[in-house]
Amino acid sequence: MSDNLKNLLKVSALGASMAFVVGCASTASEEDEMMMMVQDAQATAEEALAVANEARDLALDADGTARAAQYQSNRNQQRIEELDEKIDRMFERSMAK
Repeated sequence: MSDNLKNLLKVSALGASMAFVVGCASTASEEDEMMMMVQDAQATAEEALAVANEARDLALDADGTARAAQYQSNRNQQRIEELDEKIDRMFERSMAK
């Protein structure tokens, strides 16, 4: 009976040790998995930041092009108005003769 009790204690201690080792291993595995998820998330965030920066640069270029086009349009409108006034004056002079 005493040997059975000793064997039972040994098996119980071995089982507890195995449970502890397996528990630590699964915790380490979960930590590794979490680290991989964090690294994946960080890589995705860095990609998103690069795309956002590229989009911002393109938007700034487009804004510059639009401003240049607006300036040219305003300048053309002003010249058209000047030319229209000139034509009106020429017409009035020709009618006065």
